Amino acid sequence: MLIGEQELPESAQTGDDNPSNLLLINHEARIGELEKSSHKRMFKRLTESASASALFLGLVLTLVSLHDVFISKPEADRISRLSQFNQAVNSAAKLRQELIKASFDGTSPQLQIAMISAVGPQVLNDIATARAMLRDLKNDDVGIPQLMILISEAFNIGDFEVAKVFVASAVAKTDVTPFLHSEAKRYEGRLFYATGNPVEGHKSFRAAMDSLGGIAASLPSRAYILADLIIAEYNFGDCTNGSADFQSFVDMSKGLSEEPRQQIGAMLKGALLGLQGHPCPTPVTMTF
Repeated sequence: MLIGEQELPESAQTGDDNPSNLLLINHEARIGELEKSSHKRMFKRLTESASASALFLGLVLTLVSLHDVFISKPEADRISRLSQFNQAVNSAAKLRQELIKASFDGTSPQLQIAMISAVGPQVLNDIATARAMLRDLKNDDVGIPQLMILISEAFNIGDFEVAKVFVASAVAKTDVTPFLHSEAKRYEGRLFYATGNPVEGHKSFRAAMDSLGGIAASLPSRAYILADLIIAEYNFGDCTNGSADFQSFVDMSKGLSEEPRQQIGAMLKGALLGLQGHPCPTPVTMTF
């Protein structure tokens, strides 16, 4: 016998027609169906919940992976490149210091030449490493003092193409003090003279002095830049500008205190005496 299209328990099929029994049996059957339906809904909810959790976990893992790919790994690579760049700069600076120390310690000229020959390849390697790392570094990662070391070493080995890379990077920096910007322009001026462009070189040296302003505190720095310009002019053979700028230096040096006047004057005098025989005649009087 069926009640509401459901099969009755055996007690209902034995002929027991008691209404109370029939109601009880019908109630039990409906409860059974509800329990089955409840289990199905619970299983469905658990399945949906598991799917949602799996989807959420997948999204989390995807975000973590994207963070590693686009943020963590590039940043780690940048830090590694910056470390290699700094190591190359420090190595070049240390080698240069050792050579300078040897020249003042009474080391024989023969030994000095041997040292220069020995450290030359290492300096070349340091410069090459720094140049390779510089391409992928942020502008804020590298300072002008570091670039100045590399520019000087590039000058020392006569590699002006490499020097151009470092000079361009230094001059392009805007988040620096007037003094550091002045130094960048000074090295740019030296590079122009070294590569046969005295007109642009003269402009760069003048821009280096102008960036310091006209205050008294900047006078020693401006005098040093002017002295460096004069050396470049005499070395290149730009005699007209060299003579005029030398007179400007004589006038400027009168405003210097004793120590910087003697130091910068001695540097200029020594350089010009070393250029005797070049196209430009050496100034007759070099008393500052």
